Amino acid sequence: MEWIQRNPKKTIALAALAAIVVVIIVWGASGGSSEARTTPPADESTALAFPTTTPSRSLTALPTPSGTATSISSIVNGFPSAGMGTIGPGLLGSGGANGLPPHSVVIQAGSDGPLLGVGWRIPTADGARQGKDLSYKSSFRHATTAYGKPDYAQLFTRVGPKSSVVWCTVTVDGKVTEREEAHGPWGGVFCQG
Repeated sequence: MEWIQRNPKKTIALAALAAIVVVIIVWGASGGSSEARTTPPADESTALAFPTTTPSRSLTALPTPSGTATSISSIVNGFPSAGMGTIGPGLLGSGGANGLPPHSVVIQAGSDGPLLGVGWRIPTADGARQGKDLSYKSSFRHATTAYGKPDYAQLFTRVGPKSSVVWCTVTVDGKVTEREEAHGPWGGVFCQG
């Protein structure tokens, strides 16, 4: 406010500039002048951008393709590989995890009272890759097959005021890779392994 009182000429100039910008934006958003929309262009290069009452050109025949694809692999082989070698079988429909080692993954959680909710995520799982359990049971278990390298799974859970302990584990190929435990009411644990 003080700057406005010390610089009245600059304030008026900025207000005028702001008004001009608003006018230009409103005029541009409304489509400009009405003259430009009703007058067709003089040259034929942009003549099709304006509607006509009858078509000036008609399509007499559809172009014929230079070749016909006989299988999905011939379609995929038509795309360049950008210097990455051959295109893998995952694009042909045989699975995106082809060639990655499978791992048995088990996630578990438990408490001496009800679990207020369990949220889990297994990004490379075969089947469901994330979920939640709001059954308020005292234990949770989910088993699946995952592919690739660790980390395979994440799990989070929390307990209420009447519980004294909560735990979670992630087991990969029979080996416990993560175990967390919390004590006291309102405890929460996060496992990733």
